[in-house]
Amino acid sequence: MLSERSQLILTLLLERKSIELDDIAKLLGVSPRTVRNSFLEIDEFLESKNLNSLKKQVQVTYSLEDNKKLIEQALATGESSYDKEEFWQEPSFRLQFIYNKIFWAKRRVTIEYIMNYLLVSRSTVNNDLKELRELTQRKGVYINFQKKQGFYLTGAEEDKRELYFIFVEKTRNSNDYLEDLEVNDRSFINYWIKKVEEELMLQMTYNSFQKFESIITVIIERMKSGQYISETYQTNTGYSINEMEIIDKNCRLLEKYFNISITSSEILFMVKQLYQRKFIKNEVVYQGFKVNLNILANSVIKEISKELKVDLTKDKELYENLALHFQTTITKDTDISDLINEEMYKKIQGMYTNVYNIVKKVMNKVFREQNISVSNDKEYSFVTLHLISSMEKMKNIYTRDLNVFLVCHMGIGTSQFLKNKLEQYFNFHMEVVTNNYLQEYLSDADMVISTIPLENIDTPFVEVSAFLSELDINKVQLLEKKVLDKKMVQEKYTEGSYEPMLKELLTENTIETQVKVNDWKEAIIYSGEILEKEGAIDKTYTNSMIESVEKFGPYIVIAPHIALAHASSKDGVHEIGMSLITLDKGINFGNKENDPVYTVICLAAVDHNSHLKALSELVESLKEDSFNQLLFSSDKEGILQYINKNNN
Repeated sequence: MLSERSQLILTLLLERKSIELDDIAKLLGVSPRTVRNSFLEIDEFLESKNLNSLKKQVQVTYSLEDNKKLIEQALATGESSYDKEEFWQEPSFRLQFIYNKIFWAKRRVTIEYIMNYLLVSRSTVNNDLKELRELTQRKGVYINFQKKQGFYLTGAEEDKRELYFIFVEKTRNSNDYLEDLEVNDRSFINYWIKKVEEELMLQMTYNSFQKFESIITVIIERMKSGQYISETYQTNTGYSINEMEIIDKNCRLLEKYFNISITSSEILFMVKQLYQRKFIKNEVVYQGFKVNLNILANSVIKEISKELKVDLTKDKELYENLALHFQTTITKDTDISDLINEEMYKKIQGMYTNVYNIVKKVMNKVFREQNISVSNDKEYSFVTLHLISSMEKMKNIYTRDLNVFLVCHMGIGTSQFLKNKLEQYFNFHMEVVTNNYLQEYLSDADMVISTIPLENIDTPFVEVSAFLSELDINKVQLLEKKVLDKKMVQEKYTEGSYEPMLKELLTENTIETQVKVNDWKEAIIYSGEILEKEGAIDKTYTNSMIESVEKFGPYIVIAPHIALAHASSKDGVHEIGMSLITLDKGINFGNKENDPVYTVICLAAVDHNSHLKALSELVESLKEDSFNQLLFSSDKEGILQYINKNNN
């Protein structure tokens, strides 16, 4: 029996005839490796039904169409009616290759050099160059030739790079174009990008991260060779001063490490390349209001878990995938759900009717609460796929944890043979036991497989033949599914993890007004000490909050005049906590856009989501002018009344 994921992929194949592995991985929100495993499972299924296995295709496929003897004769005479180019790479590859060589121009590039490298004729190279010149000219880049210099490019450096990146984006492995570069510092670039992600509070998709890593490497190499973006370069950024300051600060690390000078134009160019990536950002703006994607994804997953009676809140990848999807749909950027056509989403509705209806119900409710336009059927289908994938992943985890007793009446050798055969189809843990052992330790088993009838046992049980027929395999699969479904319900989502409301955290003891401090450090220390007295954190956490600002900049200033101080939950947090102080005078944190700060909120979280209910209520309160006026006037009694009244 195929898994639900494999059934869905096979359904897609029946509809589309062929599918790209990367597209399916993106559609289902899983890794390409997981999809490959599903393809293997489909192969085994098809072969078991005496059908052909899947046909694996590559980008270019070559085959001989002429008679074998004719080709052998041509080889023997040294003559052939075929031009060599037909036995080599596609024209699109040759164009990318030629531009790549001219772009880097580490040696003299001539027609002869290209001919020898690609093993093609002069006429082929001339035709390729003609086509490449037409393409580059449309981008403002010109290919010129001088006898001593060979081919070279003219035009603005930014245009040369943009054209190069187009070729990179079209390449399955973007690192192919960096083979000739003397770059031994990929690990530092990798670290640098992750640091920028963290400080900007965004997370790129896996593919985008890889592409951006290559792009940054190219930019650094161009600067090292003296090829700089023009000083007049401008781009319609729309980025905040804080974002620009973070990237500018981090570019100093690149300068120091690679011994280069990074101009303001180069920084602008990097920022543009960064924000062309697909990434998960904590907040997006919708109709003038900020929407926290973490809170939105958390609310959807939590409500769906309740409806399905299955705990999906522990799947971190599900949070990230939904946050990314919600970002693209809310901001109207490229919509991944376009991968689902009308016929496909109707099939999803039919295959997973219960999950689909729950998704539709929950998304309508949660999105309406956030004042976001209700999504369409394709969006519900796309989220349904993510949930099915997450539940499949959970089943795999539960499967590996199953404890199965195997009882066989035909001796140790046959028992081991049966176990080996079962292991070809199932991933659960099996232990060959005697009938006496079974009776004594039956309570330790999740299910029992036996070649002999067993009576009066409460543990799920299936009887099979010692030589395991196809019917036996189906029987074991059905029992496994029944046991797993029961386990998932037993592990159903509950309100078990403590999710306090805002009024439970911001109380008489954790709110102080008209606090006198001299600078931002003292403001954070003061707000931290409140939680230290409450026993929620220790001094380590307070110090970590200060270190975070020193290291990453004033990113904690989340809105005009408001700072939300926080650090890692690993740094001295004992329980979830929140404090709020208002200052007697405005303090500058270094955020030109939102300074001065009059209110500092300190948040201590113990895990990924238990604080999000209170944080969500805080975000909603901060949208209200009446609450902000209470903060500005330092009216403690009014602040407490507002929180208790509006967060029930």
